[in-house]
Amino acid sequence: MDFLWSASTTMRNPERTLSFLQTAAEIEGDIWCDETQNKYQTLLIKNRHYTPMQGGLSDKIYAPIKNLAHEMTYEEAERVFIAKNYVDAPMRGRTSFDPLEKLGLVNLDGDNRVRITNFGQMFLGGQIDLGEMVFTSLLKTQFPNPISDGRPTYNIKPFIGVLHLIKRVNELCESASEKVKGISREEFGIFALSLKDYTAIPETAVKLLEFRRKKQTFKTDSEKKMFVSEFIVDYLSNFQNPEKNCREYTDNMIRYLRLTKYIYIRGGGYYIDLEPRRLVEIEAILANDNASAGTFTADEYKAYIGDYYAYTLPFETPQELRKIAEGVIAEITKMSKELGVVVTQITVPTDVVALKTEIAELREQRTALHNLLIKKEYEETAKIDEAIAAFSNSFAGSGNKPSVELEKWANIALNILNDSKLIKPNSPLGDDNEPTFTAPAGVPDIECYYDDFGAICEVTMLTGRNQWYNEGQPVMRHLRSFEVDNGDCDSYCLFIAPRLHVDTVNTFWTAVKYEYEGQKQRIVPITITSLIAILKVVKEVKTARRAFTKDDLRALYDMCVDVGGVSDSTKWQTHIGQSIETWSAGLVGNVVSEKQ
Repeated sequence: MDFLWSASTTMRNPERTLSFLQTAAEIEGDIWCDETQNKYQTLLIKNRHYTPMQGGLSDKIYAPIKNLAHEMTYEEAERVFIAKNYVDAPMRGRTSFDPLEKLGLVNLDGDNRVRITNFGQMFLGGQIDLGEMVFTSLLKTQFPNPISDGRPTYNIKPFIGVLHLIKRVNELCESASEKVKGISREEFGIFALSLKDYTAIPETAVKLLEFRRKKQTFKTDSEKKMFVSEFIVDYLSNFQNPEKNCREYTDNMIRYLRLTKYIYIRGGGYYIDLEPRRLVEIEAILANDNASAGTFTADEYKAYIGDYYAYTLPFETPQELRKIAEGVIAEITKMSKELGVVVTQITVPTDVVALKTEIAELREQRTALHNLLIKKEYEETAKIDEAIAAFSNSFAGSGNKPSVELEKWANIALNILNDSKLIKPNSPLGDDNEPTFTAPAGVPDIECYYDDFGAICEVTMLTGRNQWYNEGQPVMRHLRSFEVDNGDCDSYCLFIAPRLHVDTVNTFWTAVKYEYEGQKQRIVPITITSLIAILKVVKEVKTARRAFTKDDLRALYDMCVDVGGVSDSTKWQTHIGQSIETWSAGLVGNVVSEKQ
């Protein structure tokens, strides 16, 4: 039986990799036996990186899991783990450890002891970020390899193979005068994830386009659905659970591939294409690597995937890096003209290290200009409707996780609202300025800078008690750090969620009414519905040709945190709702007066 390519289903969320690795560091040097495997899984429970279901456990034993504010002890986590009475309990630890080993972040030495590789140490120490870690690992992942079970008949580096496949499909479309658009999610699941041999890539590209053209001949959705289902059964007859895995593995892999910044999502999230802003890098890699698997012993492969520098990037030469830099400069120049911004002359260095540094800085400059273009674009009232629709439809059809989309559209909403100096999202961005993941832990989701005050924006899709646990203290901590960094300026926090949990509101109430670490804070918790109401008012104001400024927004914030007359936390949400209504009526009333 063959297997579709996928990142580990144990770790569908790639951001969990770091927390799993941090936990693995706690057992470094231990012999990887049943006892250590049980210990690793117990530590994941203790550190709240893995949460077992309560099924079969008493309320007393499970209580430390449910009490999210409680700092769990190892003994409490161990009682939960033992009480679950797993068949082959050590297998749980092995399963959690396996993704780290396949990524090259950990390995077992000659004495079967757990070791963090030099690649893993760089990730742990923050020398490389999540995107670079995923990219570096995917470049080297191959089948067959000596540390993965099965796939002895394979001969491919899947990531490189996918890049080759998309490129070939685009070339065939161009030669046939068809629209060049990469491959659809559906095609990705069927053809990209089933690639077994690099020599089959040209033939697979032809089959993919035959499938696409045949599907287009059917007129109804039901006919298309039946054709696709029958095709999968036939084409992937030798693969395990093809129809289910095609769908699930596609979503999983695209999360990882987006982090590399070499994949571009287009067509409303439906098509996967090569990132146009990285074509110099992509062309260099594909010219240098045909996606064939290398030959390794087990020790050689462990050393290879565990070494950050083992895969030499062919574009890291002065000539190729200069091309990349010049391409980014051309984009900066174009955006600057659109914005009417004067950009100083950029001198491109000549040596590799300086060029890589310059390219990173140029890409940051491009991102800043892109945000200014977003701000300019969404000054049009018609664009406000687009943002309102995205929030109203819960980001349906975007192709991204709702949490990622919420950060994206919150950034857009804040750009719509007023005349900020800078709205700075902290989520990792692709070269298309689209978020590839949510903002990392330890920093606000979005930072907002105005002439005489500042703000952060924190968003979450959580609505249960875990909203309070995951967001309560961290939000107040982020705001305090922002307050310190911004000196004498007043600082606010806008907190947005689909629904607000009572424990979250109570926690923020204490900081607003009384204090957090000795000082009051200005936190405004609102629902997505309230944000939509605010955007509608802004649209009405802008439609009337009246400027909506930072002072208008600050007035709303001040009304919401003015709780002198609010008796307790249960009345605060009502107060915020009434503040939004009063504020809105005042703005609309001013617009009407000006018209008269």
